[in-house]
Amino acid sequence: MTQTRYNQAVKKIKKPRNIGRYWHYYRLKLLRIKEHPHRIARGFASGVFAGCFPLIGLQFILAIMIALMVRGNKFTAILGTWISNPFTYVPLFFLNFQVGKLILSFFLNNHDLDFHWDSLTELKEVGSEITITILLGSFIVGLCFSSIAYYLVINIFKKNSKNILKIK
Repeated sequence: MTQTRYNQAVKKIKKPRNIGRYWHYYRLKLLRIKEHPHRIARGFASGVFAGCFPLIGLQFILAIMIALMVRGNKFTAILGTWISNPFTYVPLFFLNFQVGKLILSFFLNNHDLDFHWDSLTELKEVGSEITITILLGSFIVGLCFSSIAYYLVINIFKKNSKNILKIK
């Protein structure tokens, strides 16, 4: 009796799915959006741009506002914000900080940006410098990543439109 319950429970457990299958599913979902490819690409790029900022929780709102300004697709803008997810927060924000520090080093003495977080008072004193540094870096990295994302999405649409023409 217990053996049959065990077999039934094992049958109900779903096998893990292949990541490539999910990628293919979402790629097809993206391609089936009934809108001009440039609008979709502008929306995705605006989402990637917003996703590079350390405004966790406000990235969706920022992405939709930017998508409205550049006349991009709002759904793909929300998809683009997933460039910053729990796995990429730390590396992305570290990159943003380092880029901001590099850019600001042209205008400020490099030693002004070297600080040690031994106490909360030191962190409070340099808080505005950290904020400016990471926001500037986020802006520069966001511009670079969103440009790359725009051209990647356009190339996906071009590649798939050629495949559709070959089939017909």
